[in-house]
Formats: sequence, structure tokens, C-alpha cells
Amino acid sequence: MTDERTPLTLGPPPPLDTDSGSSYVHQHKGYETLRERQVKSFQCWICSAILGAFVIGIIISLSYIILGDARKGSANVTSGNESANFPDLFNLISFPLADESIPAWDGPDVSDEDAAAAISEGEKALGDKELLEEALTAPPVNSPTYRHQRAVSTTLAARLVSKLGYVENKATKAIARKFNMNKRHRRWSIGKGLALKVPRVNETQVCDFNARYRTNNGTCNNRKQPFANGVALIPFRRQLTPDYGDGVSSPRESVDRKELPSARQVSLELHRPSYRNDPNFSVMLAVWGQFLDHDITSTALNQGVGGKAIECCDPGQPQHPECYPVKLGPGDPYFHQYNLTCMNFVRSIPASTGHLGPRQQLNQATAYIDGSVVYGSDDAKVKRLRSGVDGRLRMLTTPDNRELLPQSTDPNDGCNEESMNAAGKYCFEAGDDRSNENLHLTSMHLIWARHHNNLTGELKKVNPEWDDERLFQEARRILAAQMQHITYSEFIPVIIGANNSDQMGITPTPDSDRDTYNASVDASIANIFAAAAFRFAHTLLPALMKQTRDPTSSASGIELHKMLFNPYSLYAATGLDDAIGGAMSTPLGKYDQFFTTELTERLFERSEDLLHDRPCGLDLVSLNIQRGRDHGLPSYPHWRKHCRLPPVDTWAQMADAVDPGSLEQMKQMYGEPENVDVYSGALSEPPVKGGIVGPLITCLLGDQFVRLKLGDSFWYERRRGPQRFTRDQLQQIYNTKLSSIICRNSDAITQSPLELMRKVDRTSNPELPCSELDTFDFGAFRERKKDLAGRVKVATAKLGVLVMQTSSSTEAVEVPGGSVGTSATERSTTTSTAAGVAVTTTTTTTAASAPAT
Repeated sequence: MTDERTPLTLGPPPPLDTDSGSSYVHQHKGYETLRERQVKSFQCWICSAILGAFVIGIIISLSYIILGDARKGSANVTSGNESANFPDLFNLISFPLADESIPAWDGPDVSDEDAAAAISEGEKALGDKELLEEALTAPPVNSPTYRHQRAVSTTLAARLVSKLGYVENKATKAIARKFNMNKRHRRWSIGKGLALKVPRVNETQVCDFNARYRTNNGTCNNRKQPFANGVALIPFRRQLTPDYGDGVSSPRESVDRKELPSARQVSLELHRPSYRNDPNFSVMLAVWGQFLDHDITSTALNQGVGGKAIECCDPGQPQHPECYPVKLGPGDPYFHQYNLTCMNFVRSIPASTGHLGPRQQLNQATAYIDGSVVYGSDDAKVKRLRSGVDGRLRMLTTPDNRELLPQSTDPNDGCNEESMNAAGKYCFEAGDDRSNENLHLTSMHLIWARHHNNLTGELKKVNPEWDDERLFQEARRILAAQMQHITYSEFIPVIIGANNSDQMGITPTPDSDRDTYNASVDASIANIFAAAAFRFAHTLLPALMKQTRDPTSSASGIELHKMLFNPYSLYAATGLDDAIGGAMSTPLGKYDQFFTTELTERLFERSEDLLHDRPCGLDLVSLNIQRGRDHGLPSYPHWRKHCRLPPVDTWAQMADAVDPGSLEQMKQMYGEPENVDVYSGALSEPPVKGGIVGPLITCLLGDQFVRLKLGDSFWYERRRGPQRFTRDQLQQIYNTKLSSIICRNSDAITQSPLELMRKVDRTSNPELPCSELDTFDFGAFRERKKDLAGRVKVATAKLGVLVMQTSSSTEAVEVPGGSVGTSATERSTTTSTAAGVAVTTTTTTTAASAPAT
């Protein structure tokens, strides 16, 4: 039998058979030579013609590509393989997506007597938990576990509000037991039940919707739900009903009610080490992503008495009820050498909802891109950071006359080290308590704090009559607008692709006269966004970071884990410029499902002088997967359906959605597609065309950023309202680039690429002098004389003092409130008491001078 590789002749030529069908004819040798020359000549001519046509085709194609790139800009650079099987659906889907309806209570009616008994049981559980906390030993200061919990950061206000959530959660479980309300099918939630008589933090309040400035805690922004949507200290928004193991609060289980594979096992098998870089982008993309993330999300963790960290892996003491540690297998390739079988993990605190129902989690930050990462989300924080002079923020002035962030002298902040403190060097304080988590993040905090003070100085030059309050509020207003513009013009188009950004309607529109605000859009941060989708950037972090931008420097790269809680180099004369320059010149890690061991083995590893018996760090990927289960995030297939993407209910269907290697690992670990964690599934998708993330993350991020634009009544592109910018002022915001902010507020950086998050390229993204990048004209913000007669109210929705008393402790704290003011005021106060908790709520509306422009 022959095939395509069978020779045409075998052995001597056969005899001519004129009666047979096709046969081989062997010609005379001399004729054959002449004929071969003629054939070869003809073949060469044909090949030359085909090759010429092919080259011309390539030239024409390249010219179209180059022209297309020139028109669309460099935001459409594609990193790696594109998602070939992903149809162009985003132009067919209307954003924002509709959230899944909250299911009704799936049980019998609950009487007042049953509710009261359940609340009493919840109060007792809270008291028992706090008694246990007094007896537990916290992990050592500066240990990986301690640092992790400090890096997440939980405020006193959040801890106190969470007590209500804990009572509600335990009351719901008590009702479920009483009426035998067990999980009945694969994805079941107990539903929204009876409203409980527990105090509400935001009750009778009055807002002035003509206010020119935002409140600090996000209240009075949404016109329909001014004390719920987008406000600090509220539950994350649910796009899909949570999937808890018991339908109420226990972490997600497999569909057959068994434990899911250990998060560490998933990390090892599916998210193996990788050291590939993406030369198209710089680490500054990831730096901005984290800075932005800390402006809009802040998940609160359970803490012990007085805010102490919780130890979950000490066999010598009882385990805290909010522990959910990651199991480490006996053959773990890294942790086994330290004889560890448990990785510390503490659950997120339960948020208060005011009714029976499944567990929700708390966002401590305002949802809006409002600069709260610079200023804070409550009055007390803002007041502490302000200098009280000319609208400026407090800064530390160094002996060589440079400005640094104010110092944090708390020895237990997870950052400060005795040796550095002895030399007068401390970690720093900023609007967000996570500011010291890594050197690049601290540097970005410093740049933007300096930027605020730069804004106030320039505004005072053109408006010398403005007082401290006016200068502060106007600078804060401009800074927030610039953060919004940088995010939507430089960051989002790179992440999800410029075309997708256009189709979703979130690309900035300088030529549009259409107002952006829609009061029906809830801008609150989605649970899936905070607990999974926006954590995609962790895969972008390389193992080694450049320590400077200077190509002549002999400084070697620094390992990523050594940059964590290590901001002390900023005290050096070139410290800030070196940190920023290093982020600008370090290539981004490749987007895929793989991670560097700097994150999967050495996260928050202690420095050499602090090493004891367990020098190893934590595994960030395991923690991310565990967090999704803790929050009850439904599995990967459910999110694909929510985003109208092709289903992945079977392994055959999933083969069209994820990396082939990942698919085989998923089969072995999860058994069924419906068990796959959304974080792992989403990261295993190849990128969409023009972006660097896959279809599911593109959808989830797009939905959230659409909401942050449409649902913000103070959005910078608004065309109506007293908070809007004039045309000339708005043009200055449109002229803003992250590179111009860096140029203006660094110490000695003199040039930068226009697109700071992308690689330097001589043609598409060349280095430019800072003088060409910083074109902001403050003359547009000079107040016209005719405007001086105008007055605009500044609304303050301030939540007074929250006092919570339980069986074992009493604490008081000022719960985050709004802006400050000093004129005629209206005040409304409500006090309510229930479940052993007293809450006082105060609302103030203040009139202050602020002309409409």
C-alpha cells in the first residue's frame, strides 16, 4: 500500500501495457535531460512570480497594519495568543450587566419570637468569640502571617460594624437549623429574609444634591440611594447569588457536597512557576492597577481584640471560628521542608445587611474613583493628613529639602523595623493604610501627595483670595478627575483592548455634549471584582525588579519579595526617582495562569535579620483562591453564563475556552467543570484581541468600570451640575498623562515616554522632555469676578459616634463621614438601640462659598 510519501517508481521500469489503465512511461535518457531543463526553467519562473506576489502582499498587509496602529494608537498591542474562539460579543451586550435578582427567602415565615431568639443566639456567639479572642496568642509581629493581615488592613470602624454582621449571620444559621433549611441543590442560597431589629448606621440623613464637592465617605453621591450605593463600609455588590456550602455562610464546596481540592494544590498544579516577560508593557501598568485598586476596594478581615492578628495554624491553642486555613499536602515541594501542613488564612468580616440572609463582605473604601487612596474615606483620616494651611497635606521635609509622606511611628504596623527606627527612618502614613505594602506603591502614594500640594500651590497663584478649605477641595476635585482620566484613557484600553472599551462606552469622549450620569446605575464594587477579577494583575508581576532606570548603574535587580514593607530607600536622595524609574524600565510579567515563586513561596517573607524557625513566606495564589471560596463566589461556568459567553458546562465545551494544559489539570483536580474556581478558570483563558486579559475578566472589569463612570454624579466628564468643569478646565484634564504627573512631582526625572505603562519605542512611544509632557494650564482655573457672588452648598453626611457594647467589651469610634464646612448648618440626629448595640447618627448640611463654573 502506498501513501503520499511512496516513490513513483520502485525497481526497474515495468513493461508498457497499453491495455491497462494508467501506467508509468519511462522516457529516453537524452530526452529526459533536455525536458528536465525546460521544466526546471519554467518552475523557477513560476516560483519567482509567486514569491514576488507573496512579498508584495506582505508589504501591503504590513502597511495596513501600521496605518491601523497609527489610527488606533498603541493601546491595541496584543500580548501573546489571542482568544481565537471568542466571538466579538461585546458590541452585542448592553453594559452594565443586570445583576442576578436576590432570591426570596426559601423557608417558612419567621415569627418575631423566633427572630428575637435567633438574635439572642447571635449575640451569644459574638460574646463567645470575643472571650476566645482574649485568650488567643497572636502571630509574631513582622511574621508573614502578621504582615499579610496588616497588608489587608482593617479599620476600627469596620470591626465594629462587622459585629452587627456577625450577629445577623449567626441568627440566620440559627433559623436555618430550626427549620431544617439545608442546601437542596448544587447552587442554593437561603435568600433574603426577615428584616432584623438591629441598628442601621445610615438612617435619617439629609443630602444637598447641589453640592460642588464630594463627601469623604461617598454618601450623597447617588441620587436614588445616597447612603447605600458606592458608600464606604457597605457590603460589596453581588452580581450573582453567593454559593456557600450551607447556603448561608460556610465556604463553597464541590457540587457533591465534598471539599474542593486544596487551594495550594490548585496553585501547584495549575499556576506553576513562570518567568516570562511581556516586553510591550512596563511594570508601571501593574503599579497603577494596585494604586487604583486601593482607591476603590478594601476588603476587611476578622481581627482579634484591639485589632490583633489571628493565628490559625497553632495546634497548641483553640482555632478561631473565623479561621479557614489552606491545607498543605505532605509532599508540598516547598513548604514540606519547614514541616508546615497549614497556611494561615482568616475569613473576611461579615457585613451587616439588616436582614436574615447569606453572608456578605464589607468594602471599607468608597467605590468611586475619588482620590480616597490619597486622602482617606473618613473625616478623621482626612483631618489627620491635612496641614490646615493653604489646603496642603502634611509632609515630612528631609534635610536636603525633599518632601516625603508623614511618618508612621506605630511599631506594630507590620512595616517598621527597630534598626531603621533607631536611624530616624520610619514607614509612612497615607490615605490608605496599605501604602507601605511595597516600594512601588509607596512611591506612587508620595507622587500623588506631592501632586495635591502642587495643585494647591498653583491654584493659590491664580486665586490668592481662596482660603485653606477652598484650596483643599478644589485640588482634591482636580486630582480625582485626573485619576479618572488616566484610568480610562491609559489603563483600561490596555487591559481589555481599545475596541472593547469603545464598545462598552467607557472611552473618554472630549467631543461629546452628552451628560454621563445615570442615577439608576449602582457603582458599588462587585464582590467578584474585588475577590477575583481585579486580582488578575498578580500574574503580571515579574520576579526581579530593576532598582533604577540608569543604564550605567551597576545596581542589580531586586527580588520582588524584598520590596514588600520596605520603603526605606525613599529616604535616599535618589530613592524616589530610582523606584519610579525601575518600574518604568522593568518589563511586565506575561499575562497567563502562571506565577513567579516570589508570590507563591516568598510572599511577605521576613528579611534575613528577622528569620527564625520558619523563614518561608505565603502563597498569594492560594490565598486568592481561598478568598473566592470564603466569599462564596460561584464557580467559573456560572460567570461565563452571566457574561453571555459560550457555556463551559462540559469539559468538551471548556476545551474551547481555556489553555489545553490547564484543561487537563482541571479535569484531574476538580472532577466536574462546575467545581472550577472562577479565579483559576478566568486566568486560564487566552487574551482577547487587543487586550491582555481573557474574555471573562474583560467582561467583569468592563461592567465595573462602566458603573464607576455612569453611576458617579461627580464624574469628571459630566456636562451638567455644579460639580462640572468648564470646557477649558476639562481640556486640561484631558491633557493629563501619568507621565506628566510623574514629571511634575518626581525629584529629578527630566524625560519620560508619553505612555508610561507601555514600553519605550522610538516611533510609537518615544522618550520626551518633561517640558513637553507637563502642559497643564492653571489659568483655566482662575476664578472670574462675576462668579464671586455665586454660592454652592457643600453637603456633609457625617455618621457621628458608633458605640457598640457586647458581653465582653465596649468600643467607640467615629464612623467615616463626609466633607468639612464652617457655615450655617442643618443637623439631623437619630439614635437606635438593638442587640446590645447603640448607634448615634448625625447629619449636617453646610453652606459654604463655592461659585458654580
